[in-house]
Amino acid sequence: MKIIKYQKSGKKKYRVYFANGKNLLLYEDVILKFDLLLKREVTDLSSLITYNNEYELYDKVLGYINKKIRSEQEIRRYLEKYTIDNDLIARIIKSLKEKGFLNTNIYIKSYIHDKIYLSLDGPLKIKKDLQKLGFNDLEIIKELEIFTDDLIKEKIQKYINKQLKTNKKSLYIFKNKILMNLINLGYSRSDIVKYLDTIKIDESNLLKTEEIKLRKKYAKKYQGMELERIIKRKLYEKGYRD
Repeated sequence: MKIIKYQKSGKKKYRVYFANGKNLLLYEDVILKFDLLLKREVTDLSSLITYNNEYELYDKVLGYINKKIRSEQEIRRYLEKYTIDNDLIARIIKSLKEKGFLNTNIYIKSYIHDKIYLSLDGPLKIKKDLQKLGFNDLEIIKELEIFTDDLIKEKIQKYINKQLKTNKKSLYIFKNKILMNLINLGYSRSDIVKYLDTIKIDESNLLKTEEIKLRKKYAKKYQGMELERIIKRKLYEKGYRD
């Protein structure tokens, strides 16, 4: 097939026109690989189209990586949206690795760094999330050494202090809530408890407010000792133990 004209069509692409009236949108690198600028003729159209389609997918992946650093598992899942050819997926991933676009250590370091500075996530949650992305424990644990005792202390205390500012619960309920929340955020129970024991809350106003609410709620239904017993039980359930 004789080529009669090339027309620029967006970034890195050309519309190639043939003598038979047909045309193809080809990537610049594909044109160079098949030496079409000098030959101005296509002898194996099927191979050209196949390679161009593969290059298009590779280019999509590069765009995907440029937006954000990705893991191999993320790349694989992305490619599976466009092709079921496992051999092609393997070739693209191999090429990305060879060209330095997929680097396990850099990805894990970057992921942990972002979580430290952009979230309150603890080491256990970060480890679990990285495992879901396909990394093994040895790769993860090595990079998690950045989570020193001082850093853990800083993040736990930051979380506790933030919650204290808006707390309207008893000390008992507050501590239990903080414990569960921090465990869910990926901190060990032993680390959390050390700092929970230092929390002090003046419960006098909270207790008074809660008692008024309970008395108003139950006064129409209960009276005398029974009312006092109900109020005391409800206060106990809300964490007021004295």
